[in-house]
Amino acid sequence: MEDKAEDKDTALIEDIAKKSGIKKEDIEKKIEEKEKEFEGLVSREGAIYIIGKELGIDMPKPKAESLNIKNIVSNMRQINIVAKIIFISPAREFSKSEKKGKVINITLGDDSGTITMSVWNEDTENIKDLAAGDVIMLKNGYSKDGYLGKTELVFNSRSSIERSDEMIDIAVQETPKNQQAGNNARKAVSLKSAKEFDLVITKGCLAEVYEKKIVHDLCPKCRKKTGENSTCAQHGKVKPEKFLIISGIVDDGYSRMDAVFFNSAVENLMQKNSAEIEKEIEGRTTGQFLRDENILAKDHMIEGIVKKNRMTGTEELHVRVVKQLNIETEIKTMIKDAEV
Repeated sequence: MEDKAEDKDTALIEDIAKKSGIKKEDIEKKIEEKEKEFEGLVSREGAIYIIGKELGIDMPKPKAESLNIKNIVSNMRQINIVAKIIFISPAREFSKSEKKGKVINITLGDDSGTITMSVWNEDTENIKDLAAGDVIMLKNGYSKDGYLGKTELVFNSRSSIERSDEMIDIAVQETPKNQQAGNNARKAVSLKSAKEFDLVITKGCLAEVYEKKIVHDLCPKCRKKTGENSTCAQHGKVKPEKFLIISGIVDDGYSRMDAVFFNSAVENLMQKNSAEIEKEIEGRTTGQFLRDENILAKDHMIEGIVKKNRMTGTEELHVRVVKQLNIETEIKTMIKDAEV
């Protein structure tokens, strides 16, 4: 299988070189640079297709059948894969423009890698009988750029899922089926014992912060970062949506772990909305801003899922809920613990 993939990659590169008039070695260098740019988020084949498109080459469409996860790139249609369900998130309900909706995220894996698939609204009924550990055949899915350009699968009304008899030997996070109905049946673990896909609920603090931008502008259509003057490379001038990220290290007094806070978790941590954060951070570094706001080393209730960072290979906590501590309750708890 590996030899066939290499032969296919070589043929694609030779075709690009022939049509573009660029030396094969120079195209190889561009592919390597593209792989580094995407920090492991695209396969070599995916990088080849991107370079071909950038050079204006009419590339043959990747076959949608029998795809390995590592070969899925954004904007593919009619994707068919066989994969194991590693994790199913609880249904998350939300309101937008006075309409209610819900979404379930599924982590799928095969021997080549993992990918997240989102299932929205009434389509969630099609997966209600599935659980972590099931091997499934997905037909007619499509891929898109998710947050920060990470490729995601989407299941829609034209997609279908059925169980498969194929064996895929990868570890899963067991998820009770009734969790999909919104029951909080999944067991929380401590930060010290947490492994990939575990749910962590702990009292801890953001002990250190990495100097990265907090507020990002994303195109509301493709979710890619916008450039100068709110311009999207694909959709032109847009009204960008704000996307918040804080990266750092969480400490619960017993252990430490890299952590990433997203959107509402950032707002709850800062007790400010995105507009306030963007305005008030101006002229200050991320570290200065958080220190000035007395955020670092301040305890909160933190809830998140442990996931593996594709670039570093290390585990990190993806924080989805941050709650302010009730001081009165905390004092009572301390007194009770002291009496024992």
